[in-house]
Amino acid sequence: MATIGPVELKIRLSGNDAIVDVAYTITWDSYDKASNHPYVEVCQLIGDDTATGDPPAPDHALGFLSPIGASHVMASGKTSLKRAWKKTFRKTELDEDRGAMPNPDEIRAVVTLTPVLPVGAKAESNMVTKKI
Repeated sequence: MATIGPVELKIRLSGNDAIVDVAYTITWDSYDKASNHPYVEVCQLIGDDTATGDPPAPDHALGFLSPIGASHVMASGKTSLKRAWKKTFRKTELDEDRGAMPNPDEIRAVVTLTPVLPVGAKAESNMVTKKI
């Protein structure tokens, strides 16, 4: 199974924009290299709602850096693959802690590799014609 190296998130604010950079390395194991097994890759920003004073709620997606839809990635004979995504968001899109008291927003990048399931096998026998 492929592994994902440390995920590094950088956010630079410029006017009304937030420029987001995410970098990481995917490392393939021997099976991935030999089979060239495909994975669906997703890189998204998550608003972390676990800070003091936040109401108990699940973390929520703020936006995607990888293309939305099926983005397949595979070893192609390599041991690892460096990834870097860059995207500009409006600052308001990343403002996940709105309220009366201004507080810093907690944002994480989450990278997911999901193996593409193999297609099931199907086979048929030869046709036998017989009057029964």
